[in-house]
Formats: sequence, structure tokens, C-alpha cells
Amino acid sequence: MREIVVHCAATLPAWMAGRPLSEKRAEIRRWHTDPKSRGGRGWKDIGYHWLVDRDGKVIAGRAETTIGAHVEGHNRGTLGICLIGGHGASTNDRFGDHFTAAQNAALRRLIREISGRTRITTISGHYQYANKACPGFRVDRWLKEV
Repeated sequence: MREIVVHCAATLPAWMAGRPLSEKRAEIRRWHTDPKSRGGRGWKDIGYHWLVDRDGKVIAGRAETTIGAHVEGHNRGTLGICLIGGHGASTNDRFGDHFTAAQNAALRRLIREISGRTRITTISGHYQYANKACPGFRVDRWLKEV
């Protein structure tokens, strides 16, 4: 792996509040795997490798050894991390406008852990590859914050 791409689920802050992260992962997996005729994407699995919940809990999506389905045309050699939240965000918003301090700490920790076991050279946002605001903040600016 050479790159981590940060995403958001584009969900409201209270989406599935009080439900376990495993149920949230199952719902996002359903969005990705349901047939297109039922509003899904028709993929074979969840597109992201990791999800970070609002309370800072982290759960695996698809295996890191499996090519993701999170950035069209840029999945090989990348890992996708999805933050729960981000609904209505724009690219130039601040991290704290849509995500929690617990998510901030967890995302930074996860990036450090992944970088410690792989050859990550780049951390980017989905917006850098698609005409989207995802993840709802400028990743390069966020990385420079203490």
C-alpha cells in the first residue's frame, strides 16, 4: 500500500445513534452490495477498509489485502478509511465542523498504525479524485494541525 484515502459516510450526526459500529458497517456494506435495482452499487463487499465511528471506535471493513472499492480508478495500492458523519459538508470545512474529537484522535492513530506496517507515502481525501466534498475537510490542512 502506498496511499490512504479518507472518506465520509455523508450521514447525519445522529445516524444510527446508540447502535453498535458493527451494525453501521453492515448498513454501509448493504449500500455497497445491494443490487443497483434496489438502490445499491452492486459491489461484492463494502468498499472501505476501515470505518471510524463518532465515539472513536474503529472497525475493519474489507481486508487490507483486498483491493478496495472506494475511489474509482484509484483503488489499487490504496486503503480507504471512512468517517461516520459528514452529511452536508464541503471541502473547505474544518474537521471539527462535522466530526468529533474522538474521531480525530482515532483517525490519526489508525493512520499511524497503518503507516507503521505499510509503505504509505500519501494521505489524501476522496475529493482529490472525484467531484465530491468527501470527506468534508481538506486532508492536507488537517494533517498539519497539532
